Amino acid sequence: MYVCTSVRPLSACELQFRRKALRDAVICIGWLKLLSLFCYLGIYLLVFIHSKGKWSSIIQLMVLIVIPFQIINGILLFLGALEIKVLALELALWLCVLLAAYNTVLGLIGGIYFIRTGFLTVHFLLSLMFAIQSLSIFTVLCHDVIVIYTFRSLVQSPPPGPPQPSTVMPTPSLPSNDAQSRNPSWA
Repeated sequence: MYVCTSVRPLSACELQFRRKALRDAVICIGWLKLLSLFCYLGIYLLVFIHSKGKWSSIIQLMVLIVIPFQIINGILLFLGALEIKVLALELALWLCVLLAAYNTVLGLIGGIYFIRTGFLTVHFLLSLMFAIQSLSIFTVLCHDVIVIYTFRSLVQSPPPGPPQPSTVMPTPSLPSNDAQSRNPSWA
């Protein structure tokens, strides 16, 4: 879906199908960004309930800071996909990368902080959740960025024109000599 291996140009139906499929994928990414708010709120509550101290407060603040940006990112993805706004897609693309980098830093800080007291089951689970969150940059770069960029490039591409006549070079005709075919010269 992302890369066309065919050397022939896409027909209008194929191009429309790809645009619709990628638009639906971008809308799904937008939903995931909005639904991840519940994950952030769950992490915030777990840190708030089971940890106290300066670094715990910093991690809580870092978790709360990312929530409005996730909402903005989801709205930009919806706007870019449904209204075909290229600028919204471009902003959403860069915001995805920035939030992924931020989540990676947050995951590293939280993972290191909670692994210190990993003998407590809740702290071990929190360190595990933050460690998984630190992989956010890889998942965003390997999936979200590719889908959004491909959809944006398909939206910006001009509609396909009428089919161009193919230039096929005729193959040279070989002389057909019955005597030569019965008695080849190399024999």
